[in-house]
Order: sequence, then C-alpha cells, then structure tokens
Amino acid sequence: MVYFQRLNMDNSFLLEMSGWKILIDPWLEGTEVDYFSWFNTQWHRTPPLAYEDMPDFDTVLITQKYPDHFHEETLKRLSPKHIISPKTLEKKLKNIFPSAKIESLDASNRFTEFNRHKVTFLGTKRKIDPIYDAFIIDDGEVSIFVSTHGFRFNNIDLELLNQSSPCQLLITPFNYYSLPFFLGGVVSPGLKGVEYLCETLNPKKVIATHDEDKHATGLVSKFARIKRPSSTENLLKYAWLNNRYLEVNHYNRINIS
Repeated sequence: MVYFQRLNMDNSFLLEMSGWKILIDPWLEGTEVDYFSWFNTQWHRTPPLAYEDMPDFDTVLITQKYPDHFHEETLKRLSPKHIISPKTLEKKLKNIFPSAKIESLDASNRFTEFNRHKVTFLGTKRKIDPIYDAFIIDDGEVSIFVSTHGFRFNNIDLELLNQSSPCQLLITPFNYYSLPFFLGGVVSPGLKGVEYLCETLNPKKVIATHDEDKHATGLVSKFARIKRPSSTENLLKYAWLNNRYLEVNHYNRINIS
C-alpha cells in the first residue's frame, strides 16, 4: 500500500510504502535563502503543517542540495536518525547529525536498501548548477518516482527503470519556471515535462509538487518566468493525464490506489 500526505503546499510530503514512512524535503518554518538574501529569499504563503501535528517517520529523503529541499532549521528541529541524500550533502549532514545514519547516493553509488525497499538515484546530466536529481522508491511490487524539478532520461536511466517495479505514483512539478541562462535556465519544465514522464513511466497516479506560489524577494524573483496551469478542469482535458491526476490541496493522508 502507498499513502501520501502533504506537509506544506510546496515540496514537503510524507510517503508511506509497505510500512516504510519516508519524509521528503521537510521545510516547515522560516525562509529559504539561496546563497545571499539579495539573490533569492522565499517563504511559504500557506502555513505548513505544525510540528506538533507531524506524523511519525522512519527516514528523511533529501532530493536536492538547495535550501528549499535541504532546510537545515527544519531538519535540526526534527532530528532524523536515518537520512538518504545526494552525495553533495554528505559532509554537511554528518556535521549536523553525527549520530544519524547518513546514506549518500550519486552516479557511482546509485542504490540503497531499507526494510526490503530499494531507493535508486538518477542523476542530472548537467555538469554545473542548477543540478536536479530524481529518485525511484521500490518495494518490489510497485514504485514511486520522485522528480522535484522534472527529469530527462538517458539510456542508463531507462535500463534502471526497466529493472524497477511498475510505477504506482509520479510526483513532479506542473509549473513551468525558467530563469535567464546565466541564472540557471529552466528550473521546472512544466506540463511538457509531466507529459514526457507520463509517457516514459506510465504511472498509475500523478501528484503535483514544488508549485506553491511562495512569497519571494531578491534578484531571482525579478527574472523568474512562471507559467501555472490555469485550473484542475483544464488539466483534466489532457488525455495523457485525466485518469491519473490527483489534486492534493490539503494536509490529509490519502491512499494511492
């Protein structure tokens, strides 16, 4: 069984898969600052779930190295005992949580297992920032594909997909978000990226993530070009999406079946 629960209206959520409770990219307080406050500062428009209402979790999965995914203040408050992350965060995480079990993944060490579940790392093809990775979580019967900035596959990735269980759930952004090339280019590929993932993965269900209309100040917000889907009604007009899309605009736990 697969369960999903939003913890904020951006990119923090809890997955439960065959009894394993995985907390993804927790950011429950304060701001996220990229490099310098004048460059990019963002904060939630909708309050996240309160700490006292947080569900139990076994593992934290950090999908990207950036502070809206790797939010140090939230992580320190939660004090996780088991963390899976890109290898780029290994040193920082070991310094912050010296007694935690830290599992770091990259292109040379793509896999880890926990309680009969397999986590596969799919790395970006970019050599310079911004770098956005993806993950497959597989319980041996079904899999979940987590791509918090979209993803494009190469032949190695496709081989890894062929070794995975059928995709029960795809979690990916629907917004198109781009910056000038000198600030990183396309941050999120929008609905064309979702369509590509649906065609490649054939997921049973799809949930949008990382699409909150956050408060923002700084240089990035002045250059950002954002295109949001106009409505759920319009989303359901897409033949490749209409029987898959799950709108989750609340903090309730739902069963993905």
